[in-house]
Amino acid sequence: MKQRVPTFRDVVFKPHGVIKGGVQGLVKLPNGVTVSIVGGPTLYGDGVDTFEVGAWWGDHGDWITLGDGEDIRSYQDKDQVTHILFELSKL
Repeated sequence: MKQRVPTFRDVVFKPHGVIKGGVQGLVKLPNGVTVSIVGGPTLYGDGVDTFEVGAWWGDHGDWITLGDGEDIRSYQDKDQVTHILFELSKL
């Protein structure tokens, strides 16, 4: 049975462990990719409408390039986050 790819609506945000006032959601995709979606003060997204997204293999593996040779995508809206999750699920 094929697993459904998570969307932004599936992300569970918790207080960021380091950034006061920030939020973080971690999504583990079926293919072993972990996606971090963060936002808040000093981050590249406000944590409400825009987010900073990074991804790596497994729990602490190699970072995955998300485009333009960058490991992090800045100021992504909710639809862009969903698109990134979809693209990463195909790796």
